[in-house]
Amino acid sequence: MIRMRKIILTFLFFLVAIIIACAQQKMQCDCSIVLNEIIEDIETKYPGYSSKTRESNKVLYDKLKSDISILAKKNPKREDCFYLIEKYLAFFKDNHLIFTDRLSEPTQIHRKSTIDVLKDQLTGVWRRNSDSLIIEITRKRTKQQAYLASILNAKGNFSKKGAIHFELIGNENEFSIRKYNGALTTDLLRGRRLGNLLIEPNGIWEKQIVNKSNPVIKPSEFDVNVKFQHKQINHHIYYLGIPSFSMNPKGFDSLIVNIVVPQLMNNKLEHLIIDLRNNVGGNSSFLSLLRLLYDKPFAVPGDFVFATPQMIARYKASANPVHQTMLPKLITNVGGFVQRDSLKLSLKQTYLYPKTVSILVNENSASSTEYFLLLAKHSAKVKIFGRHTAGTLDYIELLEPEKLSCEGYSYMRPTVKSFFTDDNPIDNKGVLPDVDLSKYPDNKWVEIVIGHLNKSIDNQ
Repeated sequence: MIRMRKIILTFLFFLVAIIIACAQQKMQCDCSIVLNEIIEDIETKYPGYSSKTRESNKVLYDKLKSDISILAKKNPKREDCFYLIEKYLAFFKDNHLIFTDRLSEPTQIHRKSTIDVLKDQLTGVWRRNSDSLIIEITRKRTKQQAYLASILNAKGNFSKKGAIHFELIGNENEFSIRKYNGALTTDLLRGRRLGNLLIEPNGIWEKQIVNKSNPVIKPSEFDVNVKFQHKQINHHIYYLGIPSFSMNPKGFDSLIVNIVVPQLMNNKLEHLIIDLRNNVGGNSSFLSLLRLLYDKPFAVPGDFVFATPQMIARYKASANPVHQTMLPKLITNVGGFVQRDSLKLSLKQTYLYPKTVSILVNENSASSTEYFLLLAKHSAKVKIFGRHTAGTLDYIELLEPEKLSCEGYSYMRPTVKSFFTDDNPIDNKGVLPDVDLSKYPDNKWVEIVIGHLNKSIDNQ
C-alpha cells in the first residue's frame, strides 16, 4: 500500500513537472523571430509603409529597425519583447497597427523603486467619483514621461492596496492609459487632466487636496457612455448612447427603423443627441444612423485597396460581386493601389424628425466612428460637439489577426488606404468638432447640449 502510494505520488510529481514545463515553453518565444515576422508583414502588406518611410524617414526607420533587432536577439523576457515590438510599431503612428500579448499582463513593480521625485499637476492623490476608489499618482523614472497610479484603498476583489492600477503615458495634461489588470496591448485609450479632474473612459477622478474638505461629486445620468441607450429625454429631445459599433448591423438597423424612428416621428421630437464618447468604432453598423440625419443625396470618393497576394486571395474566395469586379485590377497592380467606386448615398425617404442632430465625440472616438462623422457632415441637420477625435482613419479595414509563430501574440494591420489620406490625413489629428467643449469635463457634455437645445426651443 505504501509502495503504491509512492508510485502514485511520483507519477503525479512528474505529471505536474511536465505541465509546468509545457506552460513555460508556451510562454517562451523567440523575440527575434516574432519581430522579423512583423517587420516582413509591415514592409510588404501595410498600405502606409511606403509613404511613411520616404527620404529622411527611411534613415530613421532603418536605424530603429536595426537597434530593435539587435535587442531582440538578446533573448529578452516575454514582456520586454512586447515593449520592443511596441516601439517598432510606434514609428508608424497608426493606431490601427495593433499588437497584443493575450498571455501577459504588465508586471506589478515595486512603486518606490520607480518613483521620480519631481511633482506636477498630475501627481498626488485622486478619488474616482463612481466608487470612491483612491489612487496615488507618481512620476515614473524613465526617459519617456509617464506616471504610475497605485491603489491606496482596496475596493472589492478586483483591487489590491499598493497595486498599480494603471500607467499614464504622456504629460500632465494628456496621456495614453495602460491598464494593469488586462493583457499587454498597443491599443490604448486616452485621458486628460482638467484642473483638479482626471478624465478617462472609466470615469472621472477628483484630486484630493490636503487639509481641505473633498466632497464626492454625485454622478449624473449621462456621466459615461458605457451602455447602449435609446430614450426620450423630454418633449423635444431624444437620446441615443452608442459606446461601440460592434453590434449586429441588421439587428441595429431593425432597432433604428422599428423603434427609434417611430418614437421620433410619433412624438414629433425635433432634436436627437447621438452620444459617441469613447466609441472606438467596430463594424459598418453606423450606416444605419444615416437614416436619422439624411437630408440630401451625396457621394464620397472610393477608398484604395492595397493590392497584395493576401488581398487577391481573399477577393478570389469572395462571392461579393464588387470584389470580383475589382479582382483583375488587383492582379495587374500587385504592390500598388486600386480605387473602389465612389460611395453614393441616395435614400428614398427623408424623415421630418429629428430636425437637428447633435453628435458628441472625444479623443477616444475612433475608426468607423470617425468615418461616420465624415458622412454625417454632409447633412445640414448635424452639429458635432466635444473634442477632436482619436485620428485613426487614414488606413482602415483590419481583418483577422495575422499568424505569428509565438502563441498568445495577436497582431492586426489595416489593408486599405482612405480616399483623403494623401491630401488631408486625419491620423493623430482627428475630426474637429463644430462646438469645442474641451473646457468642460466630459461627464457634463450631455447636460450642456440638452441645455443648449432647450434654450434654442425657448427662443423659438
